[in-house]
Amino acid sequence: MLVFLSDVHLTDGTSGETIKSGAFNKFALYLEDMVDTAEAKEIEIVLLGDIFDIIRSDYWLNSNIRPWSNSEEKDGGGKGIKDYTQEIVKRICDNQENAKSMGYLRKFKEAMNQKGREVKFTYVVGNHDWLINRYPETRMQIAELIGMGGNQYQNTAFITEGFWEKYGVFARHGDIYDPFNFDGNRDASSMGDAIVIDLINRFPKAVENDIGAATDPLLISQLKEIDNVRPLVDIPNWIQGVCRKAKTVEIGERVKKAWNDMVDNFLNIDFVKKHDKPWRIDVVDAMQVGLKISKYLSLREMADLPLRKFQIDREDYKNKAYQEDYMRRNEAEFVLYGHTHGYEIQPLDQVPLSNGILQKTYFNTGTWRKIHMRTAYDEESREFLSWNVMTFIAFYLDSERGDKKFEVWNGALG
Repeated sequence: MLVFLSDVHLTDGTSGETIKSGAFNKFALYLEDMVDTAEAKEIEIVLLGDIFDIIRSDYWLNSNIRPWSNSEEKDGGGKGIKDYTQEIVKRICDNQENAKSMGYLRKFKEAMNQKGREVKFTYVVGNHDWLINRYPETRMQIAELIGMGGNQYQNTAFITEGFWEKYGVFARHGDIYDPFNFDGNRDASSMGDAIVIDLINRFPKAVENDIGAATDPLLISQLKEIDNVRPLVDIPNWIQGVCRKAKTVEIGERVKKAWNDMVDNFLNIDFVKKHDKPWRIDVVDAMQVGLKISKYLSLREMADLPLRKFQIDREDYKNKAYQEDYMRRNEAEFVLYGHTHGYEIQPLDQVPLSNGILQKTYFNTGTWRKIHMRTAYDEESREFLSWNVMTFIAFYLDSERGDKKFEVWNGALG
């Protein structure tokens, strides 16, 4: 039995709420029932990227050190990128709620072992946890927290993709197809890191410092949710919607001005400017207009257009899945990605082979977070609906569920 989940985004607790540990308790209970039903002897749980989130931490805001800093760069206290990564990972591991969450996974493994069933954990890195993979110390710490056995990761990195031949499953996090979040090297920063740290993490605190936490606490709490807005290009609309409900018009206008000023400052960061390519429209050019808030609806919608061209959509991921080498060679029946936070199952093709029919299918593993999505038919008010979601996907061997090859649990609480 092979199980996948992704995009839990457990943080150090400084940048908004994450899912409670009770979700992992429910997951373990559901999984135990599925294992018993299938009489599975071996269970592999694949954590398909962004289980832990190194990028969404306010600790980055303490100095000039960023995920894209080189190893020689230091802050005023002599600390560099490695020190910052280790500190954030330590805070993630020390967070009691995170420890309880991982504790449920370890207890599940112990319970299965007592029944004579072997449990293995596999960690695949994504775009919010890639820094863990750079240093042996952080790999070992995360592996120990999960229950994978830390010592073996002293000299071994977590994988970025995998093919499980017995199940016909190929999986990766999926971020490599997102131009915002992959710059051609999984051991390097992307524009997405900069957006999260120097816009999304920084903005609520800047507003709180400007207007005061007690002036409009509901507005402040809603602004802290902007990292859960999907897709990214709808963040300006989210902010405008929040400002419409501010205690006063003046507060709303100050918040919008603060965002536009912060976008200007963001676009002047050296790392961001390096992505500005001369003589053609690029992602930086698109952000210059797409991230700004306009008082006029028509201008706002027009500004969205260039930025949306750089936003990969579900159709693109389906096409990428169909083009994966393992699927083109008819070795994989299933391709899995995470990253988008949107659960999906898409039939791709049906191929007759000598030993039967290969039914090619693409899955997205969704997320274990709250998501905010803009309503389809309320353009003027810029309203969003929100709910908590939790998805995991299991695959079976022929000996486990007969002709049943997969099972999906996809829950929403709203």
